[in-house]
Amino acid sequence: PVSRTSIIIGKCLGGTTVATLQGLLVIALAPLVHVTLSVSLVLELITEVFLISFAITAFGLVIAARIKQMQAVMGIMQMIMLPMTMLSGGLYPLRNLPGWLSLLIHLNPLTYGVHAVRTTVFDHLSMPAAALSALNPPLTIAGWTVPLGACLLLITAIGVVLLAVAATEFSRSE
Repeated sequence: PVSRTSIIIGKCLGGTTVATLQGLLVIALAPLVHVTLSVSLVLELITEVFLISFAITAFGLVIAARIKQMQAVMGIMQMIMLPMTMLSGGLYPLRNLPGWLSLLIHLNPLTYGVHAVRTTVFDHLSMPAAALSALNPPLTIAGWTVPLGACLLLITAIGVVLLAVAATEFSRSE
């Protein structure tokens, strides 16, 4: 008696919760790299990690709804997520890239999530401006510096759209 849309929403929220709890484990390790945790920093990071997890989980559900063999879903997701992670700025700096690669980075929703988390952490640290600009350069699109709120709004919108697509796809199957 439960609608397919309810199942997809439940799956998305369940996956988001698990991923957010895993993110909390990483946040708990922050003092090991001299990041002092405060209540406001932890709450901001939990919110950002939740939004990123929501968007990525919804993306996974879109993929899963279109694939008939469940065994293939994890392999395909890893094949997609690895390049997204590499192109997010989480592992490598986003400066001095060729134009085509810069375009891919700006189309990658994970870029905006990584930038939001990095900006939140660096906003709570005391350091010289030169070090801050080197470690957390601004994310720009055609000279416009993308503000933190726009990054979070974009991630949220992508998650909602992907969840709607997943629900539609799942309703059509079988």
